[in-house]
Amino acid sequence: MSLDRFFSILKNGAWHSVDELSEEVGLTARKLTELSRFLSDRGLITYEDKTERIRIKPVWKLLLPEGNQPQERKATLATFIIPPKSSIQVQSTQISNLSGVEMEVSLRIDSKIREVAVKV
Repeated sequence: MSLDRFFSILKNGAWHSVDELSEEVGLTARKLTELSRFLSDRGLITYEDKTERIRIKPVWKLLLPEGNQPQERKATLATFIIPPKSSIQVQSTQISNLSGVEMEVSLRIDSKIREVAVKV
């Protein structure tokens, strides 16, 4: 079983059934259900227990490379600290720290924001 294969199937953002995916990734439906619940609990995918369907959360889909091409590395434009209960705006995008601790944010950018990494 390859997690790369699992996420490459999910990156289209569509719903996939456990049965369909289990054949494609080489796991039993039971094992795939366990994995899906685990990843869903951690906010990476959405797993519907009743319908046994899986799809990637849209925010994580943006981090997956397109096609079979290697992902181009982008230079870090900025790293900054956002104090607790504060916000900043970068390229018409507001980044808010709603927590009670300061947050370190690094941005990778080309013509628009492509990646945001957060370290608390």
